[in-house]
Amino acid sequence: MVEMRVFGLALDEQSKTPVVILRAKNGDIVLPILVGPAEAMAISLALDDESLPRPLTHDLLLLCVRAFRHDLVSVEITRCEEGVYYADLVLHSQTSRLRIDCRPSDAIALALRAKAPILISEAVMRRISAQKGATPQEMPPAADAAIDMVRRAGAQKEVNALHNLLLCEGGLPGDGDPDRDAKFKELLHALEPVSRLKM
Repeated sequence: MVEMRVFGLALDEQSKTPVVILRAKNGDIVLPILVGPAEAMAISLALDDESLPRPLTHDLLLLCVRAFRHDLVSVEITRCEEGVYYADLVLHSQTSRLRIDCRPSDAIALALRAKAPILISEAVMRRISAQKGATPQEMPPAADAAIDMVRRAGAQKEVNALHNLLLCEGGLPGDGDPDRDAKFKELLHALEPVSRLKM
């Protein structure tokens, strides 16, 4: 099993469907999963640590799990069949261990609330590896949104580094490296707000 973190939420351009993007805790593995609007909102609320006066469905479910003296120790995305991902909630108590079938979107919303790890199986890992070599036509629609979001995050890192450099140096670096100067100038001309696309 590989532990994943929620990298963010995006919108798939083709289907206009929300996408939750998971990224390996230690590595560059990315897994986009299409989710419903309600689940995207539940995930977004948890990502932003928003607390509401009354519990929503995922909050209520977690309260019920705890009321029955169980802990949500992890959620596992176990397989993908015909483009549909399947997940399990892994619950422990002093006397029992339970696995409950669950949609990945609900599992992720619960994991964020319980601060439980999100794991993906070797079978899902193999699928991700197979997709890396796929042509754009063979890739799932959500992959474009995931790739774009990761690319934009990388661009934002470069922009932040340039911004800090400009603040400290008061201008472009004067080390005489034409390639580096050209890169910084290109970044300056291409600066645009980077969307975080949270729902």
